[in-house]
Amino acid sequence: MSLRLVRRVRLPDGRVDEFEPALNSDGYYVLADLAVHPKHNVAANQFYVKDVAAVAARLRKGGVRLRMRGTLNPTQRNLISAKEIEIEEIPEVAARIVVEEDDPFATFSEWSSEADEAAYASL
Repeated sequence: MSLRLVRRVRLPDGRVDEFEPALNSDGYYVLADLAVHPKHNVAANQFYVKDVAAVAARLRKGGVRLRMRGTLNPTQRNLISAKEIEIEEIPEVAARIVVEEDDPFATFSEWSSEADEAAYASL
């Protein structure tokens, strides 16, 4: 199972803004621990986690905030409290079919036709 971290906010006009984790440029989740420093935007209290399962475990424990961005204003990144974040389990998609050791051209019959062989014979 894979995990999805989301916060949904219903706005007064009826729209729903969904917040998802805002990964940093290296692909890490950014968390802040207010026990380290009471101000939420201090670099000293931020830490980085690569694995979503580890982030979910830390959110379940509480006491942290996760840097997230909404769909309605994706440029703004907010620190969202652990108690406001839903952890959804998403079933894995069925394994894709691998054809001839994952050769990207394996399904195209024209690549092994006699006309193709004749065209490249003189190269």
